[in-house]
Amino acid sequence: MTTIRTEIVIDALPEQVWAALTGFGSYGAWNPCVRRIDGNAGVNQILHIAIRFGWLPPISFRARIDCFSRDTIFGWRASFLFGFLEGRHWFELHPLDAGRTLFVHCETFSGVLASPFLALMSGLVRQSYEAMNRALETIVEEK
Repeated sequence: MTTIRTEIVIDALPEQVWAALTGFGSYGAWNPCVRRIDGNAGVNQILHIAIRFGWLPPISFRARIDCFSRDTIFGWRASFLFGFLEGRHWFELHPLDAGRTLFVHCETFSGVLASPFLALMSGLVRQSYEAMNRALETIVEEK
């Protein structure tokens, strides 16, 4: 198992960050990485997601929300390539002083194809998650 972890401090309350993070209908307008999410935010809900890593074409998949606590944590689990690669993707919101939020964006990869996938793609995945973090910061701080 390998985890890619990124983070950014956003000058907004966790509630404001949460609203943008769970406002799936607007993802296409601001999110360069997670291009689309169809479904409802809540425990055990099924999501249809389109994600894009840098210059690669979008990847569409189904995922199940496996952690969800309003204004705190939201994440899903998905399997790829007949279960040979699994991703557990999540976002954490930690309140900071002065109305700011530490936004943590992670994914843990497991399965027999996790090591080869990450050997080829970890840099691109990290860059894509960091681009999403910066875009989230911009969209939230503009409101």
